[in-house]
Amino acid sequence: MLRRAILVLAATAGLFSIVPVTSSFGRNPDIGGFQLTSTGGMPSVTRVAVASAARAASLFATPSVISAPTIDLGVFGSVAISAARLPAAEKWQHVSQVDFRAMFGPDCASSGLAGCNTRFANTLRSVAGQADGLAEVAMLNLVNRSVNGAMKYREDTALWGVGDYWATPSEIARKGAGDCEDFAIAKFWLLRSLGVPADQLQLVVLQDTRRQLFHAVLVAHMAGGSYVLDNVTSRLSLDTAYGQYQPIMSFSAGRNYIHGFSGSNTAMAAMPKDLSSVSPGEGL
Repeated sequence: MLRRAILVLAATAGLFSIVPVTSSFGRNPDIGGFQLTSTGGMPSVTRVAVASAARAASLFATPSVISAPTIDLGVFGSVAISAARLPAAEKWQHVSQVDFRAMFGPDCASSGLAGCNTRFANTLRSVAGQADGLAEVAMLNLVNRSVNGAMKYREDTALWGVGDYWATPSEIARKGAGDCEDFAIAKFWLLRSLGVPADQLQLVVLQDTRRQLFHAVLVAHMAGGSYVLDNVTSRLSLDTAYGQYQPIMSFSAGRNYIHGFSGSNTAMAAMPKDLSSVSPGEGL
């Protein structure tokens, strides 16, 4: 018999059932096959083989040309589970389908991107020169501080007239402001312009149990660990320092993930059952 990990699905309690399926990995005692099926109208989740957070993440990781870290997408002590569709996936597609790396380079004006001649873009364009020769952690510190200082925090309702809107770097540049996921999006594209591969970057939507609200951060997976770039602090820390952060869903390298916890972890006690109700920056 295959030994199967026990998964508690954060954010989808009562909405999905876990069904064992035939493993494509043979009779490896460390891997169990699972298929998650909808029981409450939520989108189905693709088949995933899970043994532990580290093993699950390694299935999705690809080598990095910069530092080749071991990428564990199960950030903040969770297990990352590949999902076919998520309510926020279209919003992530909106901000990631166009390549915005040129906005932070010398050829922005000729790239056709809007917002090149703005304070936001001009400020962050100078980061490339400052980052030259820096070690990875120093570069992440620079990016986190620079983006936090280049834009103001404003709620989506004030900026866009809707409860949850994910802005592109061009839209952020035009407004000079955004909420938490917009800070994360700006950091994603700035790091991409500095040569960090997409598969080392993960936008994570979570709930902050200390502040009692939904939140979004960017996690950069480097050789030294998974570093959190957060708009609420300019201090860079590993994900293990954030016990109050409970991941709900995330996006990395063209894939969507929901997050769960193994064994008897009680972290998901107050997780939302309806993923469409999760709006970063809003209260739980």
